[in-house]
Order: sequence, then structure tokens, then C-alpha cells
Amino acid sequence: MCTLIVMHRHVPGVPLVVAANRDEYFDRLAAPPALWDLSPDDSNQNTILAPRDLRAGGTWLGLNSNNVFAALTNRPVPTPDATRRSRGHLVLDALGYASAGKAAAAFESLRSDQYNPFNLLIADLNEAFTVVCNNGAVRVEKLVAGVHVIGNAEPNDAVHPKTNRVRVAAEALTSHSSIQILDGLADLCRSHEGTESKIGPLAATCVHVDGYGTRSSILLRLGEDAEQNELLHAEGAPCAHPYEDSTALLHELSQMASYTGAGSIEGTVN
Repeated sequence: MCTLIVMHRHVPGVPLVVAANRDEYFDRLAAPPALWDLSPDDSNQNTILAPRDLRAGGTWLGLNSNNVFAALTNRPVPTPDATRRSRGHLVLDALGYASAGKAAAAFESLRSDQYNPFNLLIADLNEAFTVVCNNGAVRVEKLVAGVHVIGNAEPNDAVHPKTNRVRVAAEALTSHSSIQILDGLADLCRSHEGTESKIGPLAATCVHVDGYGTRSSILLRLGEDAEQNELLHAEGAPCAHPYEDSTALLHELSQMASYTGAGSIEGTVN
């Protein structure tokens, strides 16, 4: 996934708003968002809502029943090391924790030589963190309340033209209602603006190049009142495929929490 927009504790009454476009090669198969059970004994003690990478078995984003959200963007390297663990499993690791703070603390001990470079967001309704693995080092940083954009470069990089352009556009939406914000984020996810820059087609939020591009998009709103929660999903480039309402999956996930006491199983970061 190449563009992740996060509004954390910035919209009144709605602690977490996310818009995310996944950019990937077209031949890498994936399944749309669904409920998974990550518990080792199939006890439904750790149910998550996430799409699935059908090649490596991980995911690029997801939510657990404690409202811990995690999302990954890959950082480019000339030659990725195919022997390293798939970065999509980092999202599953993060979703094994009952809070973003506990997950972030576990990632402090992550070894950089186990993964190709990445950016990872971990957030719940109270806190948000980035985990950055690059240049042989891992660092964990707590995010302040506000609008954050994470792509394939440094998170919130004001010098990176795409990151900065998207952040400015997202910040301009925050004076509106949360419903209007989602509508504005949908337009931003569909945007082809920036293709005239030196970066070319990859500078757009909605990417189209030969054999590669924006494969799917999600819009997520998690409110202080669960009645405000909303999940919209476009299976395909959002400029050409409509967002479908998948909010019922959020309700199913919350019911799993009340039935099983989810969050009692803590993940293990390798």
C-alpha cells in the first residue's frame, strides 16, 4: 500500500479516521476484507478484520476487536531480500495486542535484519505510533494528534512532493463534518493529481502504470460512539470502482469482542 492518510484525535467525536490506497502488482492476488481468527486454537479469541495477501498470507492493514488498527507501507530498495519474513505479517503481529501502546512497545525490540524496509502505523482510539525500519535500524515514534500521511518515504515528509501534497489536501478537509471528511477523502483517493511532476504516475494518489497500480482502497471511521463507525471498501482503483459499504463487518467484529473477551491473547513480535 502506498498512501495512508490518518486523522488521529483531530476530528471531534471521531478519534480515528483512515483513508488508504493499496498499490501493488496486478498479478499478486488478494482477498477483500473479511473476519479472520488469529488465535492458535481457533477459539475466536483474536478475531481481526482485514484483507489478505494470497501469496504470503499476511495483510497490508487490519483492525482487531479492541479497535487497534495497523497498516503497512513498503519502502523501496533496489533488490528486496526474498529470504526475509513477509512484511505483511507485521500487521498481524500488531493486531495481536490489546492496545496500540502495547504493540508499539513490543516493536521496540524488532530486529531490522528480519525484514525489508517498511513503515508501519499502529493506532487505537487513544494513541498512535509509527514503526519505521530503514537503513538497518528500527525506530518507534508516538504521533501527536493531527493529520498524518504515510507513503513509501519518511512518514509526514514535508519535502516529499506526494506526501506533502496529500497532507495539505487532507488537512483542508478537517473543518467539515466527519461524513463530509470521508467524502473528501474518497475524492482524494481517486485523484490523479501530481502525475505531471518529476515522479510521474506514481505521484498520484490513484496510481496507474503498466502491470501495477492502485488495487483497492478503504475509508474507515471509528467514533467515540460505535454508532458512528463506518467502513467503505473499493475493490479496484477507486477512480473506476465504487466504495461499497462494509460497515456490517465492523459490527460483527465488535460482537466477537463482547462474546469472547478479545484481547486476552497478546501477540509476539519476532
